[in-house]
Amino acid sequence: MQSPLATLVDRLSTERRTDEPIDAAESTMVDVAREIRTMPHTIDCRDGRALGYADCGDPAGDPVVVCHGFPNSRVFGALFDRIGRERGLRIVTPDRPGLGISDPLPERTVADWPADVADLADALGLDSFPVLGVSGGAPYAAACAATLPHVDRAAIACGLAPLESVGFGDRLPFLLAEHARPLATLSIWADGRAVRRDPEEYLAAQADETADVDSERWRGEMGRVLLESGREATAQHGTGPLVTDLAVPARNWGFDLGDIDVPTSLWYGKADRIVPLSMGIHYTEAIPTAETHIYPEQGHLSTIDENEERIFDMLAGD
Repeated sequence: MQSPLATLVDRLSTERRTDEPIDAAESTMVDVAREIRTMPHTIDCRDGRALGYADCGDPAGDPVVVCHGFPNSRVFGALFDRIGRERGLRIVTPDRPGLGISDPLPERTVADWPADVADLADALGLDSFPVLGVSGGAPYAAACAATLPHVDRAAIACGLAPLESVGFGDRLPFLLAEHARPLATLSIWADGRAVRRDPEEYLAAQADETADVDSERWRGEMGRVLLESGREATAQHGTGPLVTDLAVPARNWGFDLGDIDVPTSLWYGKADRIVPLSMGIHYTEAIPTAETHIYPEQGHLSTIDENEERIFDMLAGD
């Protein structure tokens, strides 16, 4: 007998023929994730590549550009739909190159990303906006804050920092993706196979391996949205671009964190088993405008979940 969660995941993956919008008042994060997958949006970048993006939260609100984590996609934006509607914020979450419905850019660096965000801003008519980088999206949010005149505020939550901020063991996945691509490809393929074989077991394994405070979040709606976001990441272009996305942080980032001069808040949990606190310390020391918040008892998902209102209030300038 198929588990309820596996049944739900199958339904989310197959119900892709409807274009009827969901009722915002009745929607859950998983509902929003489904709508994002079934109603894709794209713009054309200046070099002709398609860039996919999600548009949720308050459609008439002030924009916030979210740089999604790894291994994720624009579906990640569903995590912030509720807070967007409550705070009057439009949550715009682009797929990085090769992920979701964005066309690949194989030899890209972190510094290539702001041009894509600028193209998206031009297409959507966004004059200025804050950026939020979560986990693996942090380098990309930092690049936008350092180089884009559109960006007026920034936040990094549980964010990946330059690899010199951690020891060899924490660098290894990124170095393998850059210098031993077949090994990294095999690892990512095996992870995807585990998701396809038994989504419920996969989420349970994530819950068991994470900080205790994050466990129920992996088993709940956040975990289900992250599962759907990860599935969408490889749905169009396979695992190759995901390996590239893992390799990019091991390359020269191509900009200076010291050039960030907009208000930037950092949010880290000391109990995080995915992103070490030393990465947050690195950003604190490198970004002149950094304001750092560290929570001793919080982990990777709980830092985001428990501080969501404060993070978005800061991004909104409140």
